[in-house]
Amino acid sequence: MKAPVDFCRVVCLGVLLFSSNLMALEGGTSSYPLGIVTVMSGAVGAPGETHAYTYNKTVGVDSIRDGRGDKVFPKAKGRVHAHALRLVHTLDGPTLLGGNVSLQVAVPYVDGHLDIPALGPQSRDSSNGMGDPLFGALVSWQSPTYLHNLELDFVAPWGKYDEHALVNPGNNSKAIYAAYAFTWFPVPQVEVSSKISVNYSYENPKTDYKSGVQLAVDYGFNYRLTQNWLAGIGGYLSTQLNDDQFHGDDVGNRTKSIKVGPQIGYASRDWGIIASFQKDVFARNASEGDTVMLNGMFKF
Repeated sequence: MKAPVDFCRVVCLGVLLFSSNLMALEGGTSSYPLGIVTVMSGAVGAPGETHAYTYNKTVGVDSIRDGRGDKVFPKAKGRVHAHALRLVHTLDGPTLLGGNVSLQVAVPYVDGHLDIPALGPQSRDSSNGMGDPLFGALVSWQSPTYLHNLELDFVAPWGKYDEHALVNPGNNSKAIYAAYAFTWFPVPQVEVSSKISVNYSYENPKTDYKSGVQLAVDYGFNYRLTQNWLAGIGGYLSTQLNDDQFHGDDVGNRTKSIKVGPQIGYASRDWGIIASFQKDVFARNASEGDTVMLNGMFKF
């Protein structure tokens, strides 16, 4: 039996880390991995370099909030483990507008479960598998105190998906994603980083549901304890700019969420690792719960 669209909109938890990864958004899920780019957001490798990034994210679902912020589906619980591998190669040439050109690909894997006792026999669901991959390009510039880049990506609807499921690794809809990221050092020890993205989703052909345009802002404020160690706070703000659509009609369901929490990391020229905890401080038309992440970077 197919669940009603309003139900699916709120509880289907296809969390992608890269396509990734909680989008505007059928099921409250996103093709952008919210809150993972909070350290050195504007940095991209030098010409000829290849960097691998690994993202590992656990998202707990402690409640589900409606458009007024009230809890729906009492005792709803769930957890999603999302992992992604991202490869970025910076070309030796040519340049574009004076900036270096990089190509990237990212592939996520998602394992999640959801329990909503109010649904009776259909209260539980779980799924695992590959999510929707991302393909894109970046143009980057840098100075001693300011690094920044522009990014354009395409998300392919190739991940595991079942329109009758509560939990899906993939979204089954194409998406285009554009972003501007920067890192600013007002003084040598202080880092201010952010990534501002706009995500446009196409209609899901299996549900005739089209998610609204999502604006997301990852942010981080970090202090360099030593040359290699840093500590700070990071998180994200996310909001939809327009309503979702079902069969071409506006149905509302605009997601809004804010997360914040501490982070600590170690980095050298060739590798780095960041651990972070993020807590919801605001959630509308979305699930609410804590997020724990452990992300790494390696240079080839």
